[in-house]
Amino acid sequence: MHLILHYRHHYKKYFSKNTQDASWDFEKLCTVKFRACKVRISDPDTGKDEWEVLLTNLNRQEFPLPRMKKLYHLRWGIESSFRKLKYDLGCIQFHSKQDNFIEMEIYAHMIMFNTVSQINAQAYVPQRHCKYTYIINFKMSCRIIHKQYNYSSTDTTFLKILRRISRYTVPVRPGRKDKRYIKVKAPVCFLYRVA
Repeated sequence: MHLILHYRHHYKKYFSKNTQDASWDFEKLCTVKFRACKVRISDPDTGKDEWEVLLTNLNRQEFPLPRMKKLYHLRWGIESSFRKLKYDLGCIQFHSKQDNFIEMEIYAHMIMFNTVSQINAQAYVPQRHCKYTYIINFKMSCRIIHKQYNYSSTDTTFLKILRRISRYTVPVRPGRKDKRYIKVKAPVCFLYRVA
């Protein structure tokens, strides 16, 4: 077990008039208990073993090392979902600067993500006799659903959406690693609409 001493009120009291600030619930110093788990993970490309160190406050008896390794592996599904939410649905580009409107946009993107995921789960994916298995292109299905869902939500429109989505597929390539080029983007301001 390790011990961390955390000081109270080491942050600015108010950043802006729109930012909500929460208070620290503990006394001046609080005890945070955690354990360090060192897990060996084999890299499928190079075949070398790498070590990952996980910090957790989960119980040692309920969550031994093999179970912690499974939990670490499961988080990649969550990370890929957040990547789809941020980049495919455009959740990193906000149209407002006020906190409550940004929160509203995040909820709208999450609802759209859930809708697209459910429709993708119902669509037919034609499997070709190829090296890879195929899944539906999430970004194209977002655009198709966004365009088609505005007109009507009848059964014929839904079947049309399913047929159109199943045309756009991408292969699943396991073990693929591409270098990520991330640019920091500021909120998009639409002041030209005022004029």
